[in-house]
Amino acid sequence: MANSVRYDRGIFAANLRRLMEQRGERQVDIAKLLSVSKSTVSAYLSGEQTPRMDKIEALSRYYGVPISALIEPASVGQSSSDSVIPARAAPIVRIYDSLNEQGQGELVRYGNYLSGQEEYRAKQPAPVEYIKHYLVPAAAGYASPIEGDDYELIPRSAAVPSGADFCISIQGDSMAPYIPDGSLVYVRRDSPLREFDVGVFFVDGDVFCKQWCVDYAGTLHLLSANPRRQDANISIARSSGRSCVCFGKVLLDKRLPRPSYL
Repeated sequence: MANSVRYDRGIFAANLRRLMEQRGERQVDIAKLLSVSKSTVSAYLSGEQTPRMDKIEALSRYYGVPISALIEPASVGQSSSDSVIPARAAPIVRIYDSLNEQGQGELVRYGNYLSGQEEYRAKQPAPVEYIKHYLVPAAAGYASPIEGDDYELIPRSAAVPSGADFCISIQGDSMAPYIPDGSLVYVRRDSPLREFDVGVFFVDGDVFCKQWCVDYAGTLHLLSANPRRQDANISIARSSGRSCVCFGKVLLDKRLPRPSYL
C-alpha cells in the first residue's frame, strides 16, 4: 500500500489503543516494534500524529489483522473488544438489514457455505513473532543492557534457534572462528551451562560473550575461543569481590571444544 494513502488519525488511534489493550501492551513495546520513540507512540495514540504506511503495515503483520482494521472505523455500537468491521462491508450489512428473518437466515447460510470454500476465503497475514535484539554489543557494553529498554524487536525467523529469549551482536574477534565479529548470537535465559559452554556474562559494567570454566582454586575464567585473543580472557578470583552475572547460554549449532591453549 502506497505511503500516499490517507486515513483519519483519530480512527487509527482508537484502533491501535484497542489492539494494545487486548494484548496488555505498553507504549514502549510498540516503540520498539516500530523503531520510534515512546513520545512518538504517545502522539499516535492521542491522534496528534499519524505513522507512515510502512509502520501501519508492520502493525498489521504484528497483530495479524488486515490494514483496514487499523485505519477504517469500527461499526456503530461496536464494543472495544469487538473486531473492526471495514467500511467495504457496509453493503452486506444493508442487505442483511433489508431482509426478513427467513431471508437473513438464507444469507447467513450461503455466507457460511462461501466461507468454507478455499477459493473464496480471504488471505489473512500470518502473525509475526518477534525477539528482542539488545543494542549494546557483547564485549563493548556499558551498564546492564540485557535488563533495560535498550533493544529493538526483530522478526523471529526460521534462523532463530528454538528456545531463544533474546539476541545480541558480537563485537570483536575473541570468539572467532566460531562466532565471527559482527555476528548475531541467540541466547536462552536460565539454561544450565556446562564447563566450556558459551554464555553471555555481565562483569563490572561490561557484557562479554565467552566460554567459561572454574579452576581448582575456585577462580572463574571467561575464555576466548580464539587462541590469538588470550589477552581478552577474564579471571575472577573467588575472593576478589568482583561481580559476574550470567545472562544465559548462547545457542550454537554444536558445542565448542575446550580452548586449544589450555
